[in-house]
Parts: sequence; C-alpha cells; structure tokens
Amino acid sequence: MKNLVSIVAPMYNEEEMAPLFYETISKIMDKIQDQYDTELVLVNDGSRDKTWEILKEFHEKDHRVHAIKFSRNFGHEAAITAGLKYAKGDAVIIMDADLQDPPELIFQMLEKFEEGYEIVNAKRADRKKDGFLKRKTAEEYYEVIYRLSGKIKVPKNVGNYRLMSKRVVEAVNALPEHNRVFRVLVPFVGYKTTELEYVRPARPKGETKYNYNSMFKLAGDSIVSSSLVPLSWAFKLSLDLIAISVLALITTLVFYILGRCGIDPFIFWDTGLYLILSFISLGFSLCLFFIGILSQYQARTFVEAQQRPLFIVEEDLENK
Repeated sequence: MKNLVSIVAPMYNEEEMAPLFYETISKIMDKIQDQYDTELVLVNDGSRDKTWEILKEFHEKDHRVHAIKFSRNFGHEAAITAGLKYAKGDAVIIMDADLQDPPELIFQMLEKFEEGYEIVNAKRADRKKDGFLKRKTAEEYYEVIYRLSGKIKVPKNVGNYRLMSKRVVEAVNALPEHNRVFRVLVPFVGYKTTELEYVRPARPKGETKYNYNSMFKLAGDSIVSSSLVPLSWAFKLSLDLIAISVLALITTLVFYILGRCGIDPFIFWDTGLYLILSFISLGFSLCLFFIGILSQYQARTFVEAQQRPLFIVEEDLENK
C-alpha cells in the first residue's frame, strides 16, 4: 500500500496565483503518483477576491483536491492549523501558494522522508534578493528567537515550508495553545530532523500579503511563545535601578558632608542635574518598555483563557 502525501497551502486573495500554483503542484503530484497517493489541501483564509470560486473549480475537476473555506480571515497560522487538522497524509508538506517555496524541492524532501527523517526543513541559503530593511529585520528576528528559545533551538532562515511525518503532525495538532507559531511549535516537538537549502525565487504573479505589521506580530508571538527570558529582564533592571538609587543617595550624603565642611559641592551642579534627569528619563522609559513586555504576555494569556476556536469553517469540500 502506498503512503499518502498531503500538500497543504493557505491562500488569501490569491486569484492571480491560484491557477499557476495548482498547475505546478498537480504536475509534481503526477510525477510521484507511482510511488505515493496524493492530496492537495487548499485553505481559503477569508479571501475577498475570486480565490474560493477558483478552488471550487479545482475540487470539481480533480479528486485529489480538498478545499476548505473560512468564514472570515483568521490569519496565516490559523490556515496552516486547519490544513494540518484536515490533512490525512503519512507525510504532510506545508508550503505557500506564491511559488516562492520551490515545488521541485518536494522530491528531495520525500527522499529524506524515505531515509527516516520525520521533519525536513527547507532553509533559505541567502536573502540577497530581499530589500535591506526586510533582510536586516529577518536576520535580527531569527537571531533573537534562536538566542531566546533555549532548548527548542528554532532553526535560522526556516519558515513554514517543510515536510512532517504523520506522527509529528499529530504531536503538533495536540498542542493546546491558540497563539500558534509553527516556526516554534515544530522544533518544540522534536523528532529526527534535517534541512535542505534553497534559493528563493521571485514571486511570479501578484503581491505578497505578508506586510511589516504581520512580520512584527509574528516576531512578538514567536518570542512570547518560546521564552520567558524577557520577563527576567525586568527583575534584573530593578536591581540595577536600586543600585543607581543607592549610588545617588551616597552622592547626596557626600555633598552634604562637603557642604558642612565649607566646601562648595555644587561646582558641577548643572552637569550633575542633567545626568540625574537623564537617569530618571531612562528609568521611566525602561519601566514603560517592560510594562509593554508584560502586557504582551498578559494579552496572550487572555486570548488563551477565552478558548475561542482558531478558525471557523464555512465550507468543506473533501477530496473524493
């Protein structure tokens, strides 16, 4: 009996890319059909264009297509969550619909799967084609996550494009949190892992739906879901502020003693005043910064406590 390979792709306003994506992936599935059964799980994440109508056409003409429609836009991570929930494969491959995740890498992923690897990550070899700002923010994102993630060790330059065995998918699906970041969750569950490097091509059609707001939200979710280290910074800062306060008290006492001895301690009063005000300003700024960090953890705790569903499916067109 053949193993089943599921290919999961979230889609949001991809009416330009959807036909090209389907044509490309269906050719990949045709090439591996002698070795594997295949299914294509397409999740429409509340698109406002004709993406859903196009996905329904794919489903009607191809028995391998499983099309899922959300009741509204729930976000990229929620769409991946749905894809993993509905995928039936012995091996499940997550990829974006913009074809910047090179489909030809699927052949190598399956080779690694047959060698016994349960997670095969696609790793970007470089980011030379990215703009300066995006390249630097991405570098800092992966560096910070890598340093803060402790024992999890989130791999650098690895997005959501990866193959996972059925056992890994079941382990990821069993994780209870609502703030889901698959860059963190997949390394968390462990299992035998390898990487394949690739050079990311330009998007052939349409525009990316992943803006800087989405990137900053992903960064915040990644840090909060993978590490408690930022919370310890506030405690360390409080110790530093206590030390500064003690130093200021000692300085004041020295000035008082010098004044009692007839020595004018206020020769450099202006400079000292500026320094004191600067320390006060810095202290307040740091306090506000750490209140912001605490609010991020608290906000995500609130979301977890609500226990709302990650997504709502409006239509489910199963593969035949």
